[in-house]
Amino acid sequence: MNRLGNRAVTPRFWKRIGAFVRSGMLAFLLCVVGLSRVSAQVTPPDSTGLPADSAQLLLDSLRADSLGLDSLAVVAVPDSVSADTIFYNLPDFSDGIPEGWESGVWDWDLSEIHASTASTLPELIGEVPGLIVLLGGDYGSPASVTAFGAGGGGYRVFRDGFEVYALKGGVVDLARIGLAGIRRVRVERGLAEVRIEMWSHEYLEGLPYSLVEAGTGDLATNMFRGTYADPTAIGGSVALGLERLDTRGPGGDESGGRTASWVRYQLHRGDDAGLAMELRRVGTDSDLDIFPSSQTRTDWTIRGRARLAEGVVGEAYTGKSSHLVRDERDVYEREGGSRTQRGVRLGLERSGAWARGEYRSFGGDDVLTSRLDAQGGFHRAGVGGFAADLSKASWAGESTAANRIRAWTEPIGGVLSLFASKESGTFGFRTLPLLDVDPAVDSTAVSAESETAEPFDPGRLFGVTDRTGTRYGATVSLLGASVSGARLEVQADSFAPIGLAPNTNGLFLEGATRKGWEAWASLPTPMTGLRLQGSLQQWEEPGAYVPEQIYRGSFDFHRVYKGGNLEWWWTLGVRGHDPMMLPLLGEEDAEGFVPLESVPFYQNWYARMQVRIVTVQIFIAWDNFSRRPELQHYPGRVLPITRTMYGIRWTMFN
Repeated sequence: MNRLGNRAVTPRFWKRIGAFVRSGMLAFLLCVVGLSRVSAQVTPPDSTGLPADSAQLLLDSLRADSLGLDSLAVVAVPDSVSADTIFYNLPDFSDGIPEGWESGVWDWDLSEIHASTASTLPELIGEVPGLIVLLGGDYGSPASVTAFGAGGGGYRVFRDGFEVYALKGGVVDLARIGLAGIRRVRVERGLAEVRIEMWSHEYLEGLPYSLVEAGTGDLATNMFRGTYADPTAIGGSVALGLERLDTRGPGGDESGGRTASWVRYQLHRGDDAGLAMELRRVGTDSDLDIFPSSQTRTDWTIRGRARLAEGVVGEAYTGKSSHLVRDERDVYEREGGSRTQRGVRLGLERSGAWARGEYRSFGGDDVLTSRLDAQGGFHRAGVGGFAADLSKASWAGESTAANRIRAWTEPIGGVLSLFASKESGTFGFRTLPLLDVDPAVDSTAVSAESETAEPFDPGRLFGVTDRTGTRYGATVSLLGASVSGARLEVQADSFAPIGLAPNTNGLFLEGATRKGWEAWASLPTPMTGLRLQGSLQQWEEPGAYVPEQIYRGSFDFHRVYKGGNLEWWWTLGVRGHDPMMLPLLGEEDAEGFVPLESVPFYQNWYARMQVRIVTVQIFIAWDNFSRRPELQHYPGRVLPITRTMYGIRWTMFN
């Protein structure tokens, strides 16, 4: 047996190394195939995935020959893009509400997504205080998040304005939403509803762009993600992405994975108007008997967007979402459904004031027929701002409506910030999966074992809950430190089931009033670049989908060296929560409903480290390095005891 130091090198080690090498070769091939022009020029603009405070340093250092051109003969950086290279982007909508703890908004650009070393969307947004990631198992199993005990209908997901609607269950399966080609993620955390927005790649230079990510780790886990974008191709602009993540899972016998692809073509009329056509496909697979062996989601969209006047942007779009489930081990040998979505958006921004309105209609076998969303507000630096949201929807003849008001101040006297929010309304969600047939006519589409068609009950398709919430508090900032506290109160007439596969018929729970508080702090340390950050959410008593306590704390380090050519991040942290009630996956009671059981105390110590040298990043991440056993989000669905992931990320401008 070979040995590395005092550690035995097993055949599995060499297989892992081989898988990593193969991923690197695939990455290289992607770059070679994607290069539409051969050039030795490398210009790292802001979109290289570098943090905003270091990207310009890097650009300046390269232009000043700080690397030494003799040692990097293959690198030649022009002062600017050639004057005859013209590239465009579609006009963008205003963000409106600024990012911050006070406003309840968290935002990641591409550099921050990379710094997090997140491989999936749940891993990224799980960093938001008060949000709990819910994984049905390892990669390939259903994934969701919960906040403030909302359960089903607790969050909505948007990608470039197109709503990624739940095709199965009461919430969107986040395991079937990929990060390939995504440049930005934004979370608006509400007490009644969470809004997750994603934006695709944007061109910031007139050069083709390539991003390659490859990694491997414990449990035969392998990751590859590649993005290629050309701002001047085929009379417009082209972008594509590929993604693969797979593992053998806990014990080596729970194999699963995810494969994703993305392609986009845009036509431009300067920077004032354009047409975008986009196709995304994400598939998951699992060897576990309680999950379908194969699930696929496909979304395509066509959108036209234009700048109608100064500060005014309009958009019209159409698209279709579909899903397909195959499982020869189950009575559900094949299940599939689709729905269309059409909508218009209008955004205005002027002198600190902003407004945005969206109307979308839905077709296909679905109970949601239309939805209207309107947002508006005002923000002035040094003073503060406010925002109001209104949402209305039609569900099979029943209407729902919700509203939210938020206000916040900038630090008064540079020390004290105040904030408050209130939201209330009715929230609808579907419970059964979309089908291409009408269950009222053909109930065999729901159960292949049924010999006789059962009467169809339209009420089983969807549910409605009433929720209200208030949050108010203050932040004190002094000498580089910030400490904040807030009072929380949430009321609901019922708590809806999440309803992800394999459970589509969960129990509605009796409503309750929940009171609690939350705190957040960011503190400097004597070491340059090192901060201590943490959050705590405490409820007076636990309940379904909400534990008594949720906490997170970490030491976070970030510094830029050598004029921007060297950058270093590392994080040492812990996240956890008290026991909580969640559905028992894969089981039903005598009446066909999914019972709830208590999930034990959860605690995960983790570490992240990443180094960037020019445009190459090397990362390593450890989860649950304390090897705490029996970690689980759902009852009985034990997660890996520990996992180490390491890999490389390479950004190129060709």
